Amino acid sequence: MKPLAWFVWLVSLFSVMTLTIDTYASDEPTPTKGSHLYRSFCFICHGTGGKSKGPLAIKLNLEPADLSSEKYQTLKVEELADIIGGYWKKRDTIMPNWGKVLPKTDLLDIASYIPNLSRKDLRFIGDTRRGRVTYRRACAACHGQFGTGRGPLADLMKIPMVDFTNSIKMEKITDEKLINYIREGEGKFMPSWKGSLYDDEIIDVAAYVRMLGR
Repeated sequence: MKPLAWFVWLVSLFSVMTLTIDTYASDEPTPTKGSHLYRSFCFICHGTGGKSKGPLAIKLNLEPADLSSEKYQTLKVEELADIIGGYWKKRDTIMPNWGKVLPKTDLLDIASYIPNLSRKDLRFIGDTRRGRVTYRRACAACHGQFGTGRGPLADLMKIPMVDFTNSIKMEKITDEKLINYIREGEGKFMPSWKGSLYDDEIIDVAAYVRMLGR
């Protein structure tokens, strides 16, 4: 095996060994899970939006496929999963055969995320796993561990809190407003987290909050 191929294979194997993914109770391909898998396995070559070089592609001067192009955006999920798995692989490409190290469900999840690469939906631009960690550290005391608005601090101070699990109310709040509420504060009790949280952390926690309502 060529040194470059060895390197790509080792990166693939290392990613599999170190990845921890939340489980989703669904038999259907899940774009939100696919976004986490994409960051872990695909970003390193294809970049954030699927059309820019990731750090490994830059380091090795690779030209990865433009996943935002019509060629890939118009394929069916099953067809994309086969490409990711390496089942349609051409001999002259160094695209890893992810089917050797990832289960079919993961391949389908990644494939279902590919059409959402350019979407601005919080579920896809924020990392809900990191957001959950930030939420438990910064928000759970007031909003409760599960986002129902019944945190211990809120109960002690008799402060009414937003129930993030109320999908009807949450759908009335745009992603932009939700991020702004966290960044700048809102009303009498919601503090501004600007300066206490990085912008990426604010987006991640907003993505996690958005997920609670779904």
